[in-house]
Amino acid sequence: MTTVAAPPHLAAVAFGAEPGAPVRVRSGATALERWYVAVALGGQGRYGAAAAVLEPLLTRPGVPVAVAAHAAVTLAAHRRQLGGHVAARPYDALGLRLACSVRDDPHGLALAARVDALVGLAADAVGTAAPDTAKRLLYRANELLERANAQVTVNDGGDHSDCAAVGDEARSNWSWRPSVRLGWVRAELALACGDAAGAVEPARSALGLARVSGSIRHVLKSRIVLAVAEAVAGASSTKAVAELDAAAESAGQYRLLPLVWPARLAAADLLEHGVTVALDANDGVTKISQKAVSDRVDGAARRRHAALATLSVIQQRADPIGRRLLGESYRVPAPPPVM
Repeated sequence: MTTVAAPPHLAAVAFGAEPGAPVRVRSGATALERWYVAVALGGQGRYGAAAAVLEPLLTRPGVPVAVAAHAAVTLAAHRRQLGGHVAARPYDALGLRLACSVRDDPHGLALAARVDALVGLAADAVGTAAPDTAKRLLYRANELLERANAQVTVNDGGDHSDCAAVGDEARSNWSWRPSVRLGWVRAELALACGDAAGAVEPARSALGLARVSGSIRHVLKSRIVLAVAEAVAGASSTKAVAELDAAAESAGQYRLLPLVWPARLAAADLLEHGVTVALDANDGVTKISQKAVSDRVDGAARRRHAALATLSVIQQRADPIGRRLLGESYRVPAPPPVM
């Protein structure tokens, strides 16, 4: 891979305010820096480039086990974003095994990977119609997360001698990132179980935490999840379409292609089918006007075309496995989730 100096804002590209900035692996980059690059590349839909960075982190000697665990979970997330829940599961399981094998974890990096792996496995379970398994995994992830956050709170009141540079980065993610991802999957599980009303609160909580974090990518993804949850729970479909359009527009400006297409497809579905669900999520489905918020009758078709055009670009940037998974997901009526 061509290497250049890593930009000083690498963390801001992966988890902050500069998600669309170009990134490359510089010569001599640490394993943690390589993982940050891969996260940023995946957020931009450059799945092939991301896989080329992540896969060596799983096999190269000398890679810290906690970083390898994060690499496995990230690769799983990328597979899942292309519709490959089954393909993602072995990587989430690997990430969990690696994270659980770490005994000396002063900065919480392995514990973060452990929570992320459990959340990822729950998302895999949702995608393969195993809601009971997903519930158990989310319960365990939340239990670990609460314990970790409690420990961080205690540490913040006293000695900070264990916070090296990598530790600061890991700790900075504890207050929001795992909780945001947990909220996404909780909302997705509730929707899959027909509990639309139950999806709104975790989606809203995820958005609030994401906004505090300053991560544009997580904010936009949370907005998409919340808009869908609220619409299915009975909120105005017109308002939801406007929010999805705004999120898709912002995602496009930041080059976050994996968020553009699900937002466009969700808006198209709302325009075509218009869902109003009673609070118990089971009373029925009501049609609304297929007229777009722009007052153009072809609004749904235009959005669907934009989504497919974006998917075409993503497919070109994926590795062979990613392209196969994306091709298979075209046959699934519902688009793959944004997790």
